[in-house]
Amino acid sequence: RLVFLCIAVAACSQGNAQVAAPEGLSDVEQAALQSITEKQVLGTVSFLASDEMAGRNTPSTELTIASAYVSARFRGAGLEPLGDDNSYFQTYQMQMSKPPSTGTELKLADGSLIDNLGLLAAGDQPTSVTGIVLTEDKAKTVDSPAIVLIDELIMPPQAVGRPSLVVVSLARRIKGLTSKGTKLILMNCSDASILREVASVLVQQPLANVAGLRPECPIVLVKSTNDLAGKEIAATVSAQEQIEVPVRNVIAVLRGSDETLSKEAIMISAHLDHIGTVSEGEDRINNGADDNATGVTAVLALADAFSSLPVRPRRSLIFATFWGEEKGLLGSKEFAKTPTWPLDKLIANVNIEMVGRPEADAREKAWMTGWKHSNLGSLMNAGASRVGVTIFDRSDVGEMLYTRSDNYSLVQKGVIAHSFSAGSLHPDYHQPSDEWEKLDIPHMTRVIQGLFAGTLSIADSDVEIMATK
Repeated sequence: RLVFLCIAVAACSQGNAQVAAPEGLSDVEQAALQSITEKQVLGTVSFLASDEMAGRNTPSTELTIASAYVSARFRGAGLEPLGDDNSYFQTYQMQMSKPPSTGTELKLADGSLIDNLGLLAAGDQPTSVTGIVLTEDKAKTVDSPAIVLIDELIMPPQAVGRPSLVVVSLARRIKGLTSKGTKLILMNCSDASILREVASVLVQQPLANVAGLRPECPIVLVKSTNDLAGKEIAATVSAQEQIEVPVRNVIAVLRGSDETLSKEAIMISAHLDHIGTVSEGEDRINNGADDNATGVTAVLALADAFSSLPVRPRRSLIFATFWGEEKGLLGSKEFAKTPTWPLDKLIANVNIEMVGRPEADAREKAWMTGWKHSNLGSLMNAGASRVGVTIFDRSDVGEMLYTRSDNYSLVQKGVIAHSFSAGSLHPDYHQPSDEWEKLDIPHMTRVIQGLFAGTLSIADSDVEIMATK
């Protein structure tokens, strides 16, 4: 994920060979540029980051609504669908799961029941096991410890709103035990533990199945006062419930005007999702205004601007929004696996991340990650400079962040792909306080205009975009 660090902007250093600046904009190109207005930008971003969109979590009804909105905007711009079955959507079935709400039973050797305070995870198959309960220390000294009692996992209260963090922590915590063949984990649970509430949330909210990030055997909460170590118990736990949820990339194309160059395309993209809501606090909605309603707004504004040109650019332009970036670049990875445009004809990806809140001395400037890997940054800067916008090499963090956003899914397939930002991490990053009212709309609008001019200079020419070492 593209995590922006709160570091003062470094000096604007291009760091590669000089690129000849393209000629200025024509009258019709200038008109298209001026169609990107502050009012248009504000209207779009304030909708995407509204409370009604509930943080656009993956998956969620609100993310589905947001994808429908993007498709409607693409349709209104006159773009050609590039999704499944002549639609704007690439639909995937997201594999999710949750612990079963019934079917867990713990019994002592005399047949008396042990209170089950909640289930944090279950296995892929039903579990039935009988054995002596070993402490974690004892389990380390024996082969194939079947049932192990571990200490309570201490998590902050905020974890109730992010149960995935608990699940990931548990997977790491018990990995050494499951690798030895442990079939069941019992976790001591105090009266004040938030894990009971987490267990209740997990039954209601399925989580994505991500390899290595889900516990490999059942984890049952038991009272700390039960003193189960050394006792024989029999346990049955139903299997983890598997669920498929549809999620959608939204993708469209403006085909180029040149018979030969139109077979090549530049993709302009952004992730549509954010991280949803939290369980407590006066404001519980992570609106994701800067991250990344601003990027999606840029994609839509650019789609409108390019489609308004009376003569299309010579190369084709693909416009896309991805689901699941916040869950591990999932949507862009799925596109890279099943592209709807030949990847060898995708000559560049301009991925847009967090362009709404500039740092000091960086208004009307944007920076590109992974600058040294291609000449795209220099080409984009040469085009953007025609309208007074600078695109530069953020040498302090740009290389690290090159692998953190959706562009990297395409990089791994051999595509020249970079992310463009016009800000950095601020105190509102991934917080409910990331609201549209805090965005610098004039700055954001100018940056989008710069991205238009930069992309246009490449799309409407035969300039070669080259990878560099």
